[in-house]
Amino acid sequence: MSIKKEYLYGADAREAIRKVATVIGDTLGKTLGPAGRNYQTPEGITNDGKTILSHIRFPDECEDSVALAFHEIANRQDRDAGDGTTTAVVFGTELVKDLIDKVPDIDSPMQGQVSVMELSRQLEEDKNKVLALLEKKVIPVTTLEQLEQVAFTSMEDRDIAKIVAATIFKAGANSFTALEEGFTGKLETNIQAGIEVPVQLNYGSKVVATECPVLVVNHLFEDYRELSPFIQSMVQFMNENKMKVSSLVIVAKKFSIPFMQKVIENNTMSPLQIHCMSNDHLPDAVFEDVAAFVDAKYMDTHPKGGRKIADVRFKDCGFATKFVATAKGAVFYGGKGTQLQPQNETTRVQARVLELNAELAKETNTKNRTALERRIAEFQGGKATIYVDAKTAAEKYYLKKKIEDCMNSCKGALEGGMVRGGGIALQEVGAELGQYSILASILCRPYQRIQQNAGGILEIGPDVMDSYLCAKAGIENAVSVIRTLITVEGVIADPAPSMVESLKEAINE
Repeated sequence: MSIKKEYLYGADAREAIRKVATVIGDTLGKTLGPAGRNYQTPEGITNDGKTILSHIRFPDECEDSVALAFHEIANRQDRDAGDGTTTAVVFGTELVKDLIDKVPDIDSPMQGQVSVMELSRQLEEDKNKVLALLEKKVIPVTTLEQLEQVAFTSMEDRDIAKIVAATIFKAGANSFTALEEGFTGKLETNIQAGIEVPVQLNYGSKVVATECPVLVVNHLFEDYRELSPFIQSMVQFMNENKMKVSSLVIVAKKFSIPFMQKVIENNTMSPLQIHCMSNDHLPDAVFEDVAAFVDAKYMDTHPKGGRKIADVRFKDCGFATKFVATAKGAVFYGGKGTQLQPQNETTRVQARVLELNAELAKETNTKNRTALERRIAEFQGGKATIYVDAKTAAEKYYLKKKIEDCMNSCKGALEGGMVRGGGIALQEVGAELGQYSILASILCRPYQRIQQNAGGILEIGPDVMDSYLCAKAGIENAVSVIRTLITVEGVIADPAPSMVESLKEAINE
C-alpha cells in the first residue's frame, strides 16, 4: 500500500500558517467577553475554546496539520490552568499574523533582514519582560468577595459565580474539585475532607464506594490465600457487631495477576466487592499518609519490619465515607482520621501534619521540600463536588463547561492571585513595554476583540478580575508554540484517503 503525502514549502507553507491562524483566531475570537457568542458542537452549545477548536477541521491536509499547533496551545493551557484556552489560542493566532510576514524567504534573502531564529529569540525575551511586568500587577486573593470577582469573569451568571466561589474558597486552593450530574434541577455543592493518592485501580475503569473500610499495607500480594486470615476476622467482626460492609478497599504495593484473577472471580459471586489499589513506586511515607487519613494501622510487611500479612486483622482497617478510583488515581473522602477520637486532643490527620511540618523544618533539599509541601497541602485541602442540573440537556452541558472553567479560575486565583480582567492588565503591560517590543501591540488584541464583540461600547468595571496564573499560562503557552511554528519552512502531511482510494488500494493488494 503506497503512502501519499501532501507538501507545502516556503511562502506557500507560511501562507497556510497565516490562513489557519486567521480562521481559528476569528472563530474563537467571537466568543470573547460578555457579548461573545456560542457555537453548536456535536456535544452541545458552548463557548469553551478548547472544545470548539477540537471540532475545527480544514479540507487541506497541510492546513489541518498546521492547526495541531493551536490545538497544543489549548491543550497545554487546559492542563496548566484549566481555563483561558480561548484567550491563549487567540493570543497565539495574533502572534502568527504579526510575525509570519517578518520571516525572511530563505531562497531570496535580503540584506538587513532579521533571521527567523533571531525573531524567535526576541519573542522569548519579550515574553519574560511581559511576565515580569504582569507579576507586579498581581493582587493576592484573601477574601471571598475578591474570589467572587474572579468567578463572575468566568461565569456569566452572578448567582452561580457566588456559589462556585464560596465552594472553592471553603475547600481551598489545594482542593480536589469535581463536577457531577445533579438530579434536583438546581446547582448543589458538597465539601468533604479528602486526599488524592496516585495509586492505580487494578481492574475496571472506575469505582465509587461509600462507607468502606480501608486496609493499608506495604505488601506485594502474590497468593489470594494470604488474605484469608484477614477475611475471616472481617466476617467474625461483622457477625459480632451486626454490621454490613459491601466494599473493601486495599491499598498495597502490588498485586500479582493470579491474586487479581481470584479477586475478580470472588467479586462476581460475593456481595463483598474488593477494590485493589497499588503503586509499587510510591514512597512508604505516602502509604502512611493514607493510613493517617482513614485512621488505619499501617502494616509494613517488609522483612525488616518484622510483621507478616497473616497477622493483619479487620480491626487494623481505617474507614472512609466515600472512595472514588480510576486507572489514574484515587480520592478518599471523609476519612476517620479527620475525626477527634476520645482521649485525644488532636485528630490523626492533625498529628500527621505536625509530623510533616517538623520534617519540612529540617529538610534542605529543594525537591524533598516541594514533595513535603504538597503532602501537607493535600491534607489541608478539601474535596469539593458541584452537582449541575438544568431544565434541558443543552443548558446543562453549557453550564458544566462554564462552571468547570470558573472552578479552575478560582483555584488559580486563590493560589496565585488576580489581575485586572477583560484584557485590561495585558493592555497595560503592552503600553509599558513600548512600541519596539514584538508583543506590545499584540497584548492589546484581547481587549480590542472584547470591545469589538460588544459593539465598541463595553465599560469594564474595576471588579472584573482574572486569575493571574491563567493569564501567565496563556502567554507562556502561546509564545512557546508560536516561536517554534514561525520557524517552519515546509509542511508535510498524510492525507486521509477517500473511500474510493481505500477500495482501490485494497483491490490492488
